[in-house]
Amino acid sequence: MKTIYPDETTLRALAEAVRPYLTEKRYAHTRAVEREAARLGEIYLPDRVNALRASALLHDITKKESVEKQLQLCREFGIMTEEADLLSPSVFHAMTGAAVAGRDFASFTDPEILSGVRWHTTGHAGMTVFESVVYLADYIEETRTFDDCVRLRRDFYGRLDSGEDPLEALRDTMIESFDLTLEGLMRDGAPIAADSVAARNWFIIQKHRNGKNSGI
Repeated sequence: MKTIYPDETTLRALAEAVRPYLTEKRYAHTRAVEREAARLGEIYLPDRVNALRASALLHDITKKESVEKQLQLCREFGIMTEEADLLSPSVFHAMTGAAVAGRDFASFTDPEILSGVRWHTTGHAGMTVFESVVYLADYIEETRTFDDCVRLRRDFYGRLDSGEDPLEALRDTMIESFDLTLEGLMRDGAPIAADSVAARNWFIIQKHRNGKNSGI
């Protein structure tokens, strides 16, 4: 099936098509992530703004499924899971969401759009700017009222408003986001996804390898 590059018409169609996959609360969050991804996209990837919006619209399409359904989808798509995943079931929806999006929304997606869905929860070493934008948009979208989300949103846009290099601001904000996530998981006594640790380490290595004044 030929992929249609997202324009306003196809994005409106996609926004309606994903609605049955989401609760009303999750749908509101999804549209907020779409808006945030568009805002960030204008800064970082102006030629891929609509692709970022498509990835945002798709990022949570399996979020409401039970653990049993998530595991069924993992088996169906041949997705490998670990015992630790069962103790952190929120990681499943990124894996299954990318698979379901590729199946059910093939005409709206390309590999980059699907990678944004796949890595929006845990991140991974070597994250692209596209993947980072989807991840960050999910974390700091305007309806997020958790203290960590509010702080990260404030700090990130404060960096940009102060004239900091945008890629440097993105890199350092990604590090801060993983710090906050890992701290929260440790407080809760929950397992930490190896991909999240690898992502944090990778961004830190880039910072020290490339120097303070260079980005990802």
